[in-house]
Amino acid sequence: MDKLAKAVERVLREVEVPGFDIDVVSSGVVRSFRLSKDGKGVAVLVDFLGSDPKCGFCRFINHTLWSTIVRRIKEALRAAGFEKVSVVDARTGAEL
Repeated sequence: MDKLAKAVERVLREVEVPGFDIDVVSSGVVRSFRLSKDGKGVAVLVDFLGSDPKCGFCRFINHTLWSTIVRRIKEALRAAGFEKVSVVDARTGAEL
């Protein structure tokens, strides 16, 4: 893993899942990431498997949780100097 990739992983390991004492990498939320050729952009692939339970209130809580995680990932990587940050659902390919 090159220096820039290690920096991305280090930043992602500092992003905690709200309400839990675990980061987004160790928790399995972040599946992988890809750097742009110029090193100014990064796409983070996340997996929210099981994030849409049948309970309406639970679904609202999960949506809020995932929105917070996505926002924190983007903020952390932008603060680390990446100009273009995308968070992508690993299962659907949709940008979040």
